[in-house]
Amino acid sequence: MQSKSGPAKLTIYLVLVFAVFMTSWASILIRWCGETPALVISFYRLLWSFVLFGMIASRSARKNLWQLKGLSGRHFMLVLTAGAMLALHFATWIASLKYTTVAQSLVLESTHPVFAVLLSWLWLKEKSSLRTGIAVAITFVGILIIGGHDVTLAPRYFIGDMLALVSALFVTLYLLIARYLRGHIDLSPYLFAVYGSATLVLLFMNLSVGHELIRYRWPVHLLMFLLAMGPTGIGHSLINWAARHIPVYRINLMLLGELILASILAYLIFQEVPARMFFVGAPFIISGIVLALTETSRTDALDHE
Repeated sequence: MQSKSGPAKLTIYLVLVFAVFMTSWASILIRWCGETPALVISFYRLLWSFVLFGMIASRSARKNLWQLKGLSGRHFMLVLTAGAMLALHFATWIASLKYTTVAQSLVLESTHPVFAVLLSWLWLKEKSSLRTGIAVAITFVGILIIGGHDVTLAPRYFIGDMLALVSALFVTLYLLIARYLRGHIDLSPYLFAVYGSATLVLLFMNLSVGHELIRYRWPVHLLMFLLAMGPTGIGHSLINWAARHIPVYRINLMLLGELILASILAYLIFQEVPARMFFVGAPFIISGIVLALTETSRTDALDHE
C-alpha cells in the first residue's frame, strides 16, 4: 500500500534495482578508458553530471536558487561536504582499479554496509534491527569468502585494496548527508550543488598534480561522458532519491548487488571468469540483500509519516 506522503516501498526497491544495474557499468567503462588517470576520469564523470543537472535545475532556476540561499550555513556546508565526499569516493575507487583487480576492488568497496550501520546509528539515530544486523553479517561473510583469499600485502595490491576500503567510507558519508538533508532541500538543487562542488574539488586535485585534462582520444572522452550519464547521472541520482525514503544501511546493502552484476558484465564483455570462491560467496551476499529488503520495520513507518 502506497503512503500518502511518499512512494510505495516496492517502487523504491525497483528503482534501486535499476540504479544498481546502471552503476554496475562503471567498472566496465573505466576499464575501457585504459591508462587515463583516475583523477581525470573522476573529474569528467562529475563534470558532465553537473552539466546534466544544471540543465534540469535551470527549469526551476529561481526556486532552486531560493532553496540553496535559504539553507543555513551548517546545512550549506554539509552540501559542500557531500560533494567533497563524492569526489573522494570516485577518486579513491577509480584509483584502486589501477592497482588491484576489479573483483578485489569491488569486494573491499562493498564493505560500506558495515560503515553505514554504525554511522547511521551514531549520526542519524537510525538503529538497525536484529534482522538487518544478521543481513549485514551474512553479506560480510560473502565478502570475506570472495575477497579474503586474494588479500595480499604486496605494495601495489595493498595500496589498491586500501584505496577501495577508504572509498567505501566516503560513499557512506555521502549517502548519510543525502538522507540527513532530505527535509531541507529538494533533490534537484541538492544534486546540482553536490555535483558542482565535487567537480571543483576534482578540478583542483587534477591541477595540483599537473594532469592534462583535454588531450585524450575522442573514444576516451565519449566513455567518460557515458560514465557520467549512466552510472552517475542515472544510477547515483536515483540512489540519492532512494536515500530520502529508506534508511541508508538498506541502500548500502542493496548496492552490494553491483559486485554481482559487475562481475557478470566483466565475464560477458571481457571473458573474465570469476574465481571459484566468487560462486561460494555470491549467494551469501544475495541472501543478505534479500533478507534486509524484505524487512518491514518501524523505520519504514516513520519515513512515511
